[in-house]
Amino acid sequence: MYDVIVAGAGPAGSSCARECARQGFNTLLIDKDRFPRSKPCGGAVSEQALSYLDFALPDDIIEKECYGARLYFKGRNLEVRKDYRLAVLVSRERFDTFLVKKAREAGAHTLEGEKVINLKSNQDHVDVITNNAVFRTRFVVGADGVNSVVAKHVRPPFSKKEKLFAIVSKVQTPKGETDRRLEGIIDIYFGLIPLGYGWVFPHGGYFSVGVGGLATEFRNPKQTLLDFGNQLGFAIGESQGHFIPIGGMRRKLTSHRVLLAGDAAGFVDPFIGEGIAYAIRSGKLAAQSIVNCLSRKDLSRVHLSSYEQACENTVVKDFRHVWKLTRAVHKFPDLFLRPFVCDERILQKYLEVPSCRIHYRNFLFWLLTWFPSSIFTSYARRFK
Repeated sequence: MYDVIVAGAGPAGSSCARECARQGFNTLLIDKDRFPRSKPCGGAVSEQALSYLDFALPDDIIEKECYGARLYFKGRNLEVRKDYRLAVLVSRERFDTFLVKKAREAGAHTLEGEKVINLKSNQDHVDVITNNAVFRTRFVVGADGVNSVVAKHVRPPFSKKEKLFAIVSKVQTPKGETDRRLEGIIDIYFGLIPLGYGWVFPHGGYFSVGVGGLATEFRNPKQTLLDFGNQLGFAIGESQGHFIPIGGMRRKLTSHRVLLAGDAAGFVDPFIGEGIAYAIRSGKLAAQSIVNCLSRKDLSRVHLSSYEQACENTVVKDFRHVWKLTRAVHKFPDLFLRPFVCDERILQKYLEVPSCRIHYRNFLFWLLTWFPSSIFTSYARRFK
């Protein structure tokens, strides 16, 4: 009998397992892959994400540091640099492996290469069925991604309308080329795909080059990536694609002794598709809720509502507002994206969100104040 079994050892699962184990509860972290494992991702970990960790990343995990961004849209571009760090660029293979190691050091048991295929709920426990065994636990946390097996016991699967699709490639570069091309910044290209963008992120000895957008309207991802690479002078080789849930929609997060975190819960920024910060945050919130229940020896469904309320206050409420903005951008891209590359004030303010200096709600409130003048400025420049 485990106190907690966590399915999925990404940032959400590892963070949850580590916190539960630190509090002295018998915890098992299961993942279908063996670490280090390949993970398609741009690899940008924001300062917001780092603020949710209670330990520092080793220097050998951090490949590059990001202090700004350069945005492109329909022939215009705008670069903004800050005097403080916005994010670090990491290899997800090494980053995720490090988080699993931290969970293990805290006392969590880990089981790699084992896939959770089903759950069976009982009055006082849950049976977690894998491809090789059955484990018994008081609580299950589903952190097993967008196609979560655990989530099927909480809510319906994500429809294609609720997902983005992204495809990414590692483009190897000569020594020093990443710094010459993108010294301390990242490149974002809007207007390539509905509800999406292309990106170039510098890493140690390679660029992460990718494109992502609304799954229902992303017709030919591989060709889109090849065309994007050719446009920028990159020879795109092997690539990997994956679905990403769209955050900001109302979804159920818990059922009898089961909680969802990270991508399985749909906790991904709907505007830029960033999920690592919210994975770590939701994983720790799930752990706190479980620890409270176990400490009080009250395992009733009612006490899990604290997790749903915490997620509502810290993640979901912001995402609902951002989702409204994202849909407006999708419907009227010229109107909403042009000011981002014409008015430096908007990009300057927006970059305070990933740097953990303001919340999204603060940015959106500020945007309502400044946006009318920004639209006028951007179209005046276009006319000129």
